[in-house]
Amino acid sequence: MHSIANLPNNYHCHRNFYKAIWGDLTCSYCRSKKLKFRDSYEYCPDCKHKTSVKAETIFRSSNLTYKQIYILIWCWQQKIGIGDIVKLTGMSYPTIERWIMRLRASLAPSDMVLEDIVEIDGSFFGRLKYGKQKLVAGAINPGSKQLILKIVYAKDTEAVEDFVKAYIKKGSLIRTDGLGSYNAISLAGYDHERCDHDNHYFGPTNHIENVWSVIKRALRHIYRDLTFSLKQLNLILREWENRYNNPELFYNVDSYLKLRGCSGLVD
Repeated sequence: MHSIANLPNNYHCHRNFYKAIWGDLTCSYCRSKKLKFRDSYEYCPDCKHKTSVKAETIFRSSNLTYKQIYILIWCWQQKIGIGDIVKLTGMSYPTIERWIMRLRASLAPSDMVLEDIVEIDGSFFGRLKYGKQKLVAGAINPGSKQLILKIVYAKDTEAVEDFVKAYIKKGSLIRTDGLGSYNAISLAGYDHERCDHDNHYFGPTNHIENVWSVIKRALRHIYRDLTFSLKQLNLILREWENRYNNPELFYNVDSYLKLRGCSGLVD
């Protein structure tokens, strides 16, 4: 599934959804190959079992058609603006926003520890003019592109040291800008390389700086003028960790369903 233009009808979306979750098109109870696909359920004429594959997914309590589900997941994967998804699906803006948050919640949070060469930096998310911002610490291995993003509540030396110790292996080379709160890194068992942003030199932290640019540009497109609740920020960060660490989840709709379709069940 690579574009809206070649999206099949609801019947074929239903079959594709079932195959992605169960691995084939046979009855999940008796393995009969005579399974019938109705609008909202599956029926096996051999064992007389009636069920819905949605029951195994985050869509179990929804009235969405299978085509709406495919459009919704595809648009989320492609970072399509919510306003455009409204036009494509006929769903309301709040409903789509809620489903996107459920899709994000179905992803696994990152618990990896980065090593070797790691760039770290911090960036604020939110609307400064409303006095509502949160500071996010980011760390990326420029070789593997593995990424860590976490909300932090201070940018002092102690907060930096806690973040580094939690997510970066000792002995690694850490690259930062010239912020004073990074001073303790070399004392905590890490090699430390700085770059001077005041002189417009960003080389050693180019990758993490680019992460901020990519995420904020995408959020500006997805939401109207970045008007998303900061209560959503943890799940937004989880999504972007997965976009870097598990890109196969975002190849197409079937790849997401196969890998995470039965995860993160919520009402």
